[in-house]
Amino acid sequence: MNIWQIACGETGRTYDDLFLNHDVMFCGPGRYGSFDEEVYQDVIDREEFTSRKIGQVRQFANEVQAGDVVLLRLGHHVKAVGLAAEDGYEHNTTFDDVYGWDLEHTRRVIWQHQLTDELDQRQADGGLFGGRMPTFTGVKDKSVIDRIQHLFDRCEQRELTDLPQPPSEPMSMDELEQALFQKGLAYDTAHRVSQTIEKQCRLIDWYRSSGLAPDRPAEHEIVAHVILPLLKALGWSEQLLAIEWHKIDLAVFWKTPTDERHCKLVCEAKVIGHGLQDVLAQAERYVSTLALDECDKILVTDGQLFYVYERTGDAWTAQPVGYLNLFKIRERHVCPINTDAVDTIMSLTPARVAR
Repeated sequence: MNIWQIACGETGRTYDDLFLNHDVMFCGPGRYGSFDEEVYQDVIDREEFTSRKIGQVRQFANEVQAGDVVLLRLGHHVKAVGLAAEDGYEHNTTFDDVYGWDLEHTRRVIWQHQLTDELDQRQADGGLFGGRMPTFTGVKDKSVIDRIQHLFDRCEQRELTDLPQPPSEPMSMDELEQALFQKGLAYDTAHRVSQTIEKQCRLIDWYRSSGLAPDRPAEHEIVAHVILPLLKALGWSEQLLAIEWHKIDLAVFWKTPTDERHCKLVCEAKVIGHGLQDVLAQAERYVSTLALDECDKILVTDGQLFYVYERTGDAWTAQPVGYLNLFKIRERHVCPINTDAVDTIMSLTPARVAR
């Protein structure tokens, strides 16, 4: 019996709920299709990913056996123990956009929820692992195994839970224009939005191909070159869009004068690839500290991914009510659940924000 560990994300981008709710584990990069030695060697040769990263995918695809123990890790903490199921390796495009990551290499795992409490108790003084860990690797450290090995004999077989419903197909720019028009956006505006998004995708691709230099793009650059053009394409005027207003990256007002009484949306921008799940709290603090009583939307973005949160009364939604991935615009996502990219774009129009 082998013992493996797999990470379920990192700070600001975690997906342990997908693992645990659907008896699955997955990793990436998966954009190149099912694991094939020649194909993925080319990926290494082109220096798109390191040999170490592709080696993890190779192990995941080729070496895990039914009945192997899997440890689900977040940071140094092990969140769950599981048994690799009889179902073997599969390249599953359901997971081609997990908060922006392509993680299509999948295996089914019978997660042992009945062991969670005792597993947590064993880590009350800190996580099982120390130091920096690969996303996926075998576990050989006896000091780790000895602390929880008694749990392995208590693992149980059971029926696997269902995988999530696959997402809808990504939309072309023409399909996006049509969908926005059907939702009530003027023809010229819908066309302008699609052209803006196409330009933004090219820009982000350029940033990536240039190696994402340490000083570019900064957060201000994301605001200037990505967020502002999208909002202006949707019909916002410059007068109602304030950059670095009271330290807020971008504040949006429903009318003038542009003061605290009329701020309806605040935007917190991060650099490309920054995790966004823990950014909401920062934006909430701005809203609270400045007493922005009319502000009922928060937008957080890294330039490619956009999350929209809304406020009902005094409470903000814990999960995004809107999600947009500029490179995979969909009407149904695996995560965040119950989000529609077309509705998300419409929610940022002046008519929707101001009402």
